[in-house]
Amino acid sequence: MKKLFIILGFIAAILAVILTVTPFSNLAIAPIIVGFICGLTLVFISKKEKHKTKTIQYIFLMIIIALVLTIYKSVYYTSEVGDIKQLEQRDEENLEDSKEILEDLDIDEDL
Repeated sequence: MKKLFIILGFIAAILAVILTVTPFSNLAIAPIIVGFICGLTLVFISKKEKHKTKTIQYIFLMIIIALVLTIYKSVYYTSEVGDIKQLEQRDEENLEDSKEILEDLDIDEDL
């Protein structure tokens, strides 16, 4: 039972750290919670059986790193909103360029 929680805790912690450094950092909350619950369960199991807690410390360390990075990205990340007029103008230019390219193409109708 203890090994199951150790493996599940490590997988959740590693997944949380990986998700926090990607643009999907908001999705890292679920593995953080799962890893934290596994870590707490391991703490209670190790207190009863009086085992070493080194693996539990590693799980909590990764969870804390993932949590700090997630909070940092949610507080300091600002999504830049571009000028809508410029975007619309680019779209119109791209549309006209596409029309010109299509008009210049010679299509064989003998196919």
